[in-house]
Amino acid sequence: MVSRTNPDRVHRDLLRTEETRQKTLERVAGGKRINRASDDPAGLAMVMAFESQTRGLIQQIGSRQDEISMLQTADGALSSMNEMIQRINELAVQASNGTLTDADRGNIQLEINQLTSQINQTANGTTYNDKKLLDGSLQVTLQSGETFTQPAVTTESLGLNGVSVNSLQSAGQAIGQSAQALATLNTQRGSLGAAVNGIESQVAGLQNELVNVTAAQSRIEDVDVAAEIINMSLNELQSKFALQTFKIQDENRLNILNLLGE
Repeated sequence: MVSRTNPDRVHRDLLRTEETRQKTLERVAGGKRINRASDDPAGLAMVMAFESQTRGLIQQIGSRQDEISMLQTADGALSSMNEMIQRINELAVQASNGTLTDADRGNIQLEINQLTSQINQTANGTTYNDKKLLDGSLQVTLQSGETFTQPAVTTESLGLNGVSVNSLQSAGQAIGQSAQALATLNTQRGSLGAAVNGIESQVAGLQNELVNVTAAQSRIEDVDVAAEIINMSLNELQSKFALQTFKIQDENRLNILNLLGE
């Protein structure tokens, strides 16, 4: 009896090889080893957990960076105030010159009045996302759970309300007032800077955690392209060998039947 190659078995082998090849192509094209739950149920569960953690870390980093932006906005306004108070101090020193007349001091007072008005405008007008930052109303709970409070920096809180250089005596007092205001302002800027540095340190920790979590997720989920390309080549060879074997066996069967018929 001349046995015949089982076409059903060859067909099944070819289908399995083609299915494997399609999955390999999908992995290489998408760069992911796990594209559906059946690829690796346990691995998929871990990937989903890592993905949830990654999204949470990204949101935390974004929130912390918003906090830094808010505090830096406040510090920028305080920096401009510092320049104004420095100018008030210069004018007070100038007004303490005994060679000046009352009219001269009156002109200096006009500039000081403009500067104190600008300080109040900055204190009441500096906002971030509709939150006033420098009028004494700012009290926010940071992502870390800490509460940050920014004191008011108006002329009244800085001791510059009604500062005058209309006489030698008042000019001397104005020098002391401006010096005290600068000291108060520098203390508040120091508190802001410390808060920003603390948040930046925490952001660096979150970013490091994000890198590690992303790397762990990548090791589970991402495909080994080199290995998959090798598998794809093996699948193609198996398909060719199966077809060639089927062809050779059929040719041998026909040759034997022809010999028997002679």
